[in-house]
Amino acid sequence: MAKKEMIVAKFNFAFSFLKQLADELVGLIERDLAEFTDRGFTATKKTALQAAIDAVENFPTDEQLQGIKISTTQTKDAARANLETQMRTVFLAAKNTSGEKTGKFREFGDVNLTKQTDSDLVRSAKAMIATATKYVTDLGGEGITAAKIALMTTTRSELDKAIDKQKNAIKDRDNATEARIILANELYDLVVRYDDTGKDIWVTKSEAKYNDYVIYNTPSGTDESVVPPVTP
Repeated sequence: MAKKEMIVAKFNFAFSFLKQLADELVGLIERDLAEFTDRGFTATKKTALQAAIDAVENFPTDEQLQGIKISTTQTKDAARANLETQMRTVFLAAKNTSGEKTGKFREFGDVNLTKQTDSDLVRSAKAMIATATKYVTDLGGEGITAAKIALMTTTRSELDKAIDKQKNAIKDRDNATEARIILANELYDLVVRYDDTGKDIWVTKSEAKYNDYVIYNTPSGTDESVVPPVTP
């Protein structure tokens, strides 16, 4: 399967500046409504333009989505740390009751917890819970009880859910990044369309009004060249 082509913005400036350009365009069209009406601009088209502006403005920012991703990661890390602590205690109890060179000790799993991925740790914890339940009488002398095993089961479940939430937050951010660009490009196309109309209206009538509709597609959104805009 071919790799999906990455969607990129059609403009060089910030999304916030695109919103500003669009708001200014709405004001210019209101000022020149008679001329735009003559060019086929209708109330329906005005509504569509405003809807495109609102869609970009109301879309969650990358900062918001990144914050959600960070929060889910922090929750996942805390659950993992908690589970690792509980598992180490069980390993120590197993070592003290059976010896770490025995087959019984090996049943409790891999002691190198920090090297395991999150998913591997969840699987290791499941195996440990089953083994600890099996040998709970032996482990009781080291303070491992059915209640503590049940607590580990809960912690394991919390980590499992936290992993899923983190993955979803990462996917949501990636998908939102693409969706935001699509909405912004749709708005940019409208801005270019109506700015081109405005320039065509005023190209032979008013240099000042013509320049009102000029878009500088640069990072700053301003004319960064030494050559002045072309005038009629």
